[in-house]
Amino acid sequence: MGFVCFLIFMPLVVFNESNYKLNINKIYESSDSPKCVLNLFHIETFEGGSFSRGKYLERQASKFNKQFKNCYIVVKTLSLHELEMNLADNNKADIYSFSCGAGAYIAGLLKELDKNNNTRDDLKDYGKIGGKLLAYPYILSGYVLFSYDNLAGEDERLDDLVKTKKVGKKEYVGLSLSSGTQGLEVLKVNNISLLDADATVFPSSYEAYQNFLKKKSVSLLGTNRDFARLKNREENGGISAIRYNYLGGFSDLVQYVGVTKSGNDYKEYYSDLFAKFLTTDNCQNDLANYGLFSTNGKNIYSSGDYLDFENELIKSLKSRNVFEK
Repeated sequence: MGFVCFLIFMPLVVFNESNYKLNINKIYESSDSPKCVLNLFHIETFEGGSFSRGKYLERQASKFNKQFKNCYIVVKTLSLHELEMNLADNNKADIYSFSCGAGAYIAGLLKELDKNNNTRDDLKDYGKIGGKLLAYPYILSGYVLFSYDNLAGEDERLDDLVKTKKVGKKEYVGLSLSSGTQGLEVLKVNNISLLDADATVFPSSYEAYQNFLKKKSVSLLGTNRDFARLKNREENGGISAIRYNYLGGFSDLVQYVGVTKSGNDYKEYYSDLFAKFLTTDNCQNDLANYGLFSTNGKNIYSSGDYLDFENELIKSLKSRNVFEK
């Protein structure tokens, strides 16, 4: 009778779900576990902060490896075109770091992720499809309206800072901006009216920056990278005084991380861990060393211009679904 009872109740003990998960975790985190090498494709579709986001990811991957010694993450930075070529060759990554422009290419590859309480709800909503969370926001960047003080004159209204001006005998177009971002949307959210005749649109952010640097426009609609460049030039006396207007309310300059549905439980386990690892306070605080902002809604700067910029971005933001074309 006792043996029969054992046979009846044994499966309930062996296959208890919580015990099963606990045992799996213990195996994965054991130093005797097989080595796991994960490929991470980091796709850049907008300019970053003061330093490379690829380097930031490599630093976090190294920190992760110290914590989980069985897992090695190889970071590869790709352009959107390079991503297309890799996908055409069926060359897929285990983890993807991506933003608007790239998300549409990989949406079908990604698995649903666990709820994440360390990321902003407003940004997290833009990483969902059909209510399913497919990507965590982990890096935030924003827009700034830069204007030359001596060209802006007494103007204080943002509307006036994007208008073409004549100073002496020379005429300066109102605004330099890039076609590669949602610049017009951020202007609209901030109630800035822009006439076509007052704008020069460039194919890339860097070309728009160069045009402004050559003092061919009164203002520049730029990003974190331009902020770092211009601050450095201004502090070193390489440019005349700049007026900075930090634009909140909207940003599509958000980097997300997603995990591939590979069917390999071992790889998916570590990929999930790393995706969530990027959203921890430790990794988020490190963004301050790269001139970028956190997606957890907390201040990572304590003073200065970056704090002023950050305070605009901490407010609720509209964005774009990262998987839209």
